[in-house]
Amino acid sequence: MKIIIAGGGLTGLSAALDLMEHEVIIIDMKQELGTPCNSPGWIENLSLIPSKLGYESNCFRRGWLEKNMAIMATKQGVEMKLKTKIIGFEDGLITSSGKVSGDIYIDALGEKSVTNLVLTNIKMLRPPSRKLIQWYGGISIGSQKWTRKDGTGEIWWTENEPIENWLELMQGKHPKKLGADAAIIRGKELASQVK
Repeated sequence: MKIIIAGGGLTGLSAALDLMEHEVIIIDMKQELGTPCNSPGWIENLSLIPSKLGYESNCFRRGWLEKNMAIMATKQGVEMKLKTKIIGFEDGLITSSGKVSGDIYIDALGEKSVTNLVLTNIKMLRPPSRKLIQWYGGISIGSQKWTRKDGTGEIWWTENEPIENWLELMQGKHPKKLGADAAIIRGKELASQVK
């Protein structure tokens, strides 16, 4: 079966890795999966990350996790169509680089995507929608919230920025419960609908 996944974030990548017995194509507008990434680098349930990637800590750079999962998926035969915008649907996805047809289409774009408006009336497997709220994040040497192997720490807040000597500041809309868990679980649930 040929499966087309719209979206190369953690949801799309985890779905792809669970569907390796099929021909899988991921379509994403980014020129590089994993960057830029303004999402939390923390996971509650470490076992959700493929063990072959060797993650031993619940804290990491989220973009690097996405990049490592993309590399793993590519090595296992997933085709990546990057810098590809979805424009519409007519007997397959109409993209900026041509038509892409499959047997099953999975929408892993997330609620933030403008492309979802284009795909609204198309029969695709979709995760349930969820409410997103504005989050702000920062990486510093002093933050002890989520400490990573490199000694930096990551912290996220909705108001009242902590006083830190920031190395990086981020912001984005995310679910109330932060972490990579929800994105990976959503991808696995989408994949289970195919099997």
